[in-house]
Amino acid sequence: MESSRERMIDVGDKSETLREAEAEATLYGKPEVLRALWEGRLPKGDAQPAAEIAGILAAKRTPELLPMCHPIRLEKVQVSLRLEGERMVVRATARAHDRTGVEMEALTAASVAALTLYDWAKSQDPATEFSVRLVRKSGGKSGVWERAVEKAPAVSVCDLASIHAAVVTVSDRASQGVYPDESGALIQQWLEEHGATVTEYVVIPDNQEQVSAQIVRLADELGVDLILTSGGTGFAPRDRTPEATRSVVERETPGITEWLRLQTGLLKPVAFLSRATAGIRGRTLIINLPGSPKAVQEHLAALCTLLPHAIQMVQGGDHR
Repeated sequence: MESSRERMIDVGDKSETLREAEAEATLYGKPEVLRALWEGRLPKGDAQPAAEIAGILAAKRTPELLPMCHPIRLEKVQVSLRLEGERMVVRATARAHDRTGVEMEALTAASVAALTLYDWAKSQDPATEFSVRLVRKSGGKSGVWERAVEKAPAVSVCDLASIHAAVVTVSDRASQGVYPDESGALIQQWLEEHGATVTEYVVIPDNQEQVSAQIVRLADELGVDLILTSGGTGFAPRDRTPEATRSVVERETPGITEWLRLQTGLLKPVAFLSRATAGIRGRTLIINLPGSPKAVQEHLAALCTLLPHAIQMVQGGDHR
């Protein structure tokens, strides 16, 4: 009498055909952590090659991990990664000429690659999570099976198409031409890439009165919607940009710079040493950013979450 216990399926009568499968794993987490993971800025270094290699090695060992899987003569295993807004996607492909399919090899590769990425990210965001699914398979009697195309989840977009902005770099040495102003140029480029019109871009020394005068001129005379300053937010004696900003705004908006410090400080605690502030003068939103080009990039990425809605509110919009 044949036992009813679990057993490996007999594939001896099946024909050897070309078998392929694709699987994907999708990671969700804090956008700033996923971006740092993608750019190799987390403490463990560059996660991408580690995840790709881990996925390939895992596919080869699938029969050792899953008790009823057949050993297969794998001809190809490929793992690739991409960043899509607020998620990271791992795509794994497996191929073999054999008597049974390679779905489990593809799924195992995607799963272990995603686990590797989680291992990199967990110190910054333990709530990171991922899901795994089969996307496509072909070969054998069943032929081709493909998952129905699904509408991609909405990706937050930092749309500044109707915004007029100004950039003010506060730096003694940059204003004297000792070195080029990389941070101000980055801010201008970022604004234009997101659709904003940069009305004016100025570089001035670390002088509180000059900073205040520029903010007043840009807000009152030019009527820009947004002023982003760079530099002068630290502990040095001449770092007076926050004081200059507070002296001319009508309403402070400390939550914006608190948010920026929180988001960037999760990766680099030194960000909490910033004294940057933000506020409103008339219908102009003013936000202080740091002077370092790399820190500017990180702050701009975090600012995307708040900026379009914040400017809309300053202009008299509602909360819908």
